[in-house]
Amino acid sequence: MERTAVVFVLLSFCFTSLALECRVVPGSLKQLDVGNGQVFGVSSNNQIYTLYSTGWIQVPGSLKHVSVGPAGVWGVDSNNYIYKLVGGHWVIFPGLLKQVDAGGMISPAGVNMNDDIFCLTGGSSWINIPGKLKYYSCGPYSCWGVNGADNIYIMKDVTPTTCAGSLNWEQISGGLSMIEVSTDGKVFGVSSIGEVYQRDGVSPSNPTGTGWRQVPSPQKIKHVSYDNGHLWLIGRDDRIMDCTE
Repeated sequence: MERTAVVFVLLSFCFTSLALECRVVPGSLKQLDVGNGQVFGVSSNNQIYTLYSTGWIQVPGSLKHVSVGPAGVWGVDSNNYIYKLVGGHWVIFPGLLKQVDAGGMISPAGVNMNDDIFCLTGGSSWINIPGKLKYYSCGPYSCWGVNGADNIYIMKDVTPTTCAGSLNWEQISGGLSMIEVSTDGKVFGVSSIGEVYQRDGVSPSNPTGTGWRQVPSPQKIKHVSYDNGHLWLIGRDDRIMDCTE
């Protein structure tokens, strides 16, 4: 994906009372994450990009998954080695993960090749959280994950000093293949057939929310991320879309 000015194509569509406007962003990515006003993504050949006003800028290195949030910018490569972006350079961290999430207030979290779950505390010490998940994402007061059967779980009582939370999983109705929690606690996910859903009613006093609401999308989706009023979608063809209500 070459550095290019961002030229937007506007797509408008409605679903019940919800109307979204989606802008097709030039380029293609297999995975993308947004947080703290930043956008990072990786291409099908594991090249890393970040979005500026002038377009996509390639970041040196090679990652299969990248995440940006309050915990910084983190990623994992094709060998499952873990990296953090520090001063413009990738610094390797101990451990192995296939997916990492930087949405926690201080600590990143993720899952390894065996679907074991971890969060980082004390600077470089990974805590193993009981259970098995294929994808894990954290927000300001809870973490959400999905397992190999697409079952959905929430871990409550996550704090800046307690990244493992209550250690009591609560299963949430529904099925999703991936899930993301935004910096402000909103929860979005993608089903196995490419449909996008948002969890309604999520708040610090009610982290589990009240139910799932389908979000319209112009095509089948494989990845979703949300920040500052923008819902970013990656289509199954690696198309990038930036959507707002």
